[in-house]
Amino acid sequence: MFKQNDFKDYVDGLNKAITFYLFLFITASIFFGLYLVFFTDIGKDVGWHDNVPLTFLLLSVFNVSNLYSNLGVAFLFFWFFYAILYIFVIFKPVFLFSGLGPKKIFNRDLKIFGISNSNFLYIAIQWFSAYFVLSIIIDWIQQLFEISIGDPLLDNPLLSFFYITAAPLNEEILFRIIFLGVPLSLVLVRYKSSLISTLIHPGKNVSVESNGIKTLIFLIIFLNSAFFGLSHVVFGGDYGIGKITQATMGGLFLGWLYYKYGIVASIVFHWISNYVLFSYGLVGYYFFNTSLSDETSNYFLMVISIAFIIVGVISLYRGTEKTFRYVKK
Repeated sequence: MFKQNDFKDYVDGLNKAITFYLFLFITASIFFGLYLVFFTDIGKDVGWHDNVPLTFLLLSVFNVSNLYSNLGVAFLFFWFFYAILYIFVIFKPVFLFSGLGPKKIFNRDLKIFGISNSNFLYIAIQWFSAYFVLSIIIDWIQQLFEISIGDPLLDNPLLSFFYITAAPLNEEILFRIIFLGVPLSLVLVRYKSSLISTLIHPGKNVSVESNGIKTLIFLIIFLNSAFFGLSHVVFGGDYGIGKITQATMGGLFLGWLYYKYGIVASIVFHWISNYVLFSYGLVGYYFFNTSLSDETSNYFLMVISIAFIIVGVISLYRGTEKTFRYVKK
């Protein structure tokens, strides 16, 4: 006989199985990106040995301009930084994998691959998948009204990949630590630890003693998200007006992720959105001459997108259910 608990166990098993495959895809992308930059000619007349301008918004804010670097050296810096963070989130605050465990689902004894719900990488994948689904919905609705997100990619795929790879670290330092963490620290002046610890992980290191403070935190995160969305159009090159909505929603996810789980989790979320997806776009582009961003012609993007959508739908369902329970209380 069908039981609600059986259904929830089945959904949980499905979610964790697909999350495991996403983990494999994400891990493989680390090495795909390295191969594409140093061992292919995707840059055409530009290679990893050339100098490129470091046109990062973070540097512009501090009036640093006309700064150049060897593309390969700069890419390796970001690559190693993200690789270290990725290894970190696999083990923090608990190890991602907890082994195979027996579970009875629909009167059948199954072994479910154990993945910890408390692990930072698991959380980042769940949150990103939910954002991915909502982003698709927003884009579809905006297209009905002929509102375009735009295409910020450069004509050179290698340069596009380099700047997309650099963006998560630069933007998270600027928009999360400086434009969100600092205001939160100034408002919530009672720290459980040092100011630096609070900037790295606000939710763990500030004292929230009233609903009014919680509302203020939400307001600051919302304003930060709106600014993040607007900046993509004002400073983001060829983005269309529709990017404001999509990036603002992304900023909300990143802001809450930063507040609840720290800067490492928000950087990994942003890195998945940029580096991981674009690396698979480049794999299809280089080996099979497919579009960089069209999932219908790039089977690599299609498979990983379907996986993110399934996990995203489950995450949104759980989030909605949790919200309803909270409202009822």
